[in-house]
Amino acid sequence: MKSQQRITAKTIAEQLGLSIATVDRVLNNRGNVKEETRRKVLDKAKELGYTPNKLARFLSRKKEYKIAVIYGKVPEYFWAQIEIGIKKAYNELADFGLELEIYRYPSEDSSANAEFVKHIVEAKEVAAIALAAGDEAYVHAIDYGIDNGIPIFTFNNDSPESKRLNYIGSDYRNSGRLAAELLCKFIGMTGKIALILDTEFVYQSREKVAGFREVLKAYPNVEMIGPLKIEPSNPLASLEKLTETISSVSGIYVANAQLTNTAKHLEEHLKQNLVLIGHDMNEEIYEYLNKGIITATISQDPINQGYLTIYKLFEYITEANNVKNEEVITKLEVVMKENAKFYI
Repeated sequence: MKSQQRITAKTIAEQLGLSIATVDRVLNNRGNVKEETRRKVLDKAKELGYTPNKLARFLSRKKEYKIAVIYGKVPEYFWAQIEIGIKKAYNELADFGLELEIYRYPSEDSSANAEFVKHIVEAKEVAAIALAAGDEAYVHAIDYGIDNGIPIFTFNNDSPESKRLNYIGSDYRNSGRLAAELLCKFIGMTGKIALILDTEFVYQSREKVAGFREVLKAYPNVEMIGPLKIEPSNPLASLEKLTETISSVSGIYVANAQLTNTAKHLEEHLKQNLVLIGHDMNEEIYEYLNKGIITATISQDPINQGYLTIYKLFEYITEANNVKNEEVITKLEVVMKENAKFYI
C-alpha cells in the first residue's frame, strides 16, 4: 500500500543528500543551482509525488518572523529536552524566515515574570510569543499581549483562563488519572498512598490532583494521604520532615519535579519497598529505575512539545497550509526499567 505520508522538501533533501535550502531553490525556481542538481531534484519530486507546500511561498518573500519563546530555569533537564524540540523546528524553518529569541524567566516570582512578558510585548520586536504559563499572574500578561496584537501560544503549562490562542502540551488531568491508575494497581488496589506536590499550587498541579482524585473513586480500598507539600528551595529538608508519614504508605505519586529527590530520600531513610511513580526522564531517574527505587515514570513528550509549539505558531503567524488553530495534546507514555533505555 502506498504511504500516505506527506512528501516535503525535507524528504527530497534527505533522499538526495542535499540541503533543504538547495531543494527549495529548485522547487521554487529561485537562485543559481547546477543543472544536474536541478534535474535530480525534479526527478525525485516527480517520483515521490511531491506537491508544493504553501510554506514555500514565504521563502520568496524573504520576510523574517521573529518568535519569542519564554520558559523557566528548573528543572533544567526538562527544559533542555524542550529545547531539543525547539531547535529541531528552528532548523526546519529557518530558511522560511523564522528567527527565535529564547528567554528564561528571570525570577521565581510569577508576578515579576508576568511583567517580564509585558516588557517583551511593549518592545514590539517580535511577531509572536510562546510561553510556559503558571498561575493567575500570567493571565494578565497574556491578555495584555493579545490585546496589543501579539499572537500568544502557551506550552507545557497552560493558562486556559487567558485569551491565549492555543496550547501545546500534556493533558495534566489525564496525567494525574494515569498516575492514579498505575499506583493503585501496583499496590494491589488496597492500602495507603501519598501524593507529593510543591508548595506553589499552579494550574498544572491542580489538574493533576483533580485527575488523580477522580480515578481514586474507583478504588474504595485505597486511601490517599496528603497532598504533602515540598518546598522547592529545600526539598530534602521537606522530605525529612515527612519521613514518618511516608513510611506508613505503600505507594507515592510525585506530581512535581521532585521525583529524584524523593527517590534519594527513600533510598537513604526507608528500607521497605514502596511503589514510587512520577514524571519525566533524565540520567538520575534512569538510575533509580534500574535500582528499583522508582517503579515507573510518565513521559510527557517534552521534545515534541518544543517542536510542535514552534512549528504550529510559525504556521499561525504565516497563515501557511490553511492551519487550523487547535490545541495539540502530546502523548503520555509509561516508562519502566525494561524500556527506560529508549527514553534517555
